[in-house]
Amino acid sequence: MEFRKDEVIFLLGAGASVDAGIPASCGMISKLETLLKTPSWKGFESLYNFVKSAIIYGDGIKGKFEYGNFNIERLVNTLDELRKSDEHPLFPFIGSWNPKLPEVTDNTFEKLGAFRTKIVEELSQQWVHSEYDEHSQYFEGLSRFQKRYNHPLRVFTLNYDLCVEKSCKESGVERGFGDDKYWDWKIYENEAQLENNIFLYKLHGSIDWIRDGGKLTYKDKGIPSEQIEIIFGTTYKLQYIDPFLFFAYEFRKRLMTEVQLLICVGYGFADEHINGIISQALNGDHSRKMLVISPFDPKMADETLQCIRNTLKLSCNDNITMWNLTAKEFFNDKLTVEELTTIFPKEEAPFDEITS
Repeated sequence: MEFRKDEVIFLLGAGASVDAGIPASCGMISKLETLLKTPSWKGFESLYNFVKSAIIYGDGIKGKFEYGNFNIERLVNTLDELRKSDEHPLFPFIGSWNPKLPEVTDNTFEKLGAFRTKIVEELSQQWVHSEYDEHSQYFEGLSRFQKRYNHPLRVFTLNYDLCVEKSCKESGVERGFGDDKYWDWKIYENEAQLENNIFLYKLHGSIDWIRDGGKLTYKDKGIPSEQIEIIFGTTYKLQYIDPFLFFAYEFRKRLMTEVQLLICVGYGFADEHINGIISQALNGDHSRKMLVISPFDPKMADETLQCIRNTLKLSCNDNITMWNLTAKEFFNDKLTVEELTTIFPKEEAPFDEITS
């Protein structure tokens, strides 16, 4: 049995890189709270406590009491909104700021920007780097699978790290940069002329991306933290500029056409834009399947599965399969064509029968 070209694509979330020593968004909060007790960060502790409390309070008003929903992206996104001050479109409708806010910002909103800059600097220089490259070698499973799959493999990722690029060099990873090191969407349109076998779509940017005169390029080192081309938060991820708009379009196009199996590795289904695209694809064709790779409590399997269905507002109850595995376990031991074909009943199998 063989999958045909573009019938399998991957979506990598933060959980895919945890085994490489890169914390997920909630894990970054734990690291930040440790830093806030050190001398160089101590001046931001009161501001952090205020913003965190306000976010949790807002969730509680809506009946959401899962503190795990507070993560580094929501924090940075909130800081960005607060920094707009009287330039925010809702400012004319707000009677006054919470009286505590001027106190924790020392009566200057510049402190909000300084806190954000410090967080992004720590993320780009420390948090999204593996201590050793071999810690991310399990991503080589993508290369092994691609050889057996025998077609170009499309990998969409929400992560900023370089795990896929470093681990899959053997297959060749296409990121859309030409010989001049500038990104060009047309490179993806001429894939027949390319030697690379893994096409990587970094939906939220990358720690090695920077704009040069409005054009996207990359550098191996030396990018100031405030210039790194990454997107925070769930509200503004569908950007109107490339490559973000192009990648979002590609994700939708692939899911809505040839794809029969979407493999989500370490994705927590917290991004409304991504969820909307997945929901449309799965509801539009009930023969499509989604495989979710994530460790979970076996006693909560049914509840976890139902939570995903409810989040995606799915109209079909049998097109999601969950495997209770870490990303490392999956890439090392279970990512094979033979294992994936077990997801499909024989009468629904979207692949060709090959007689050996």
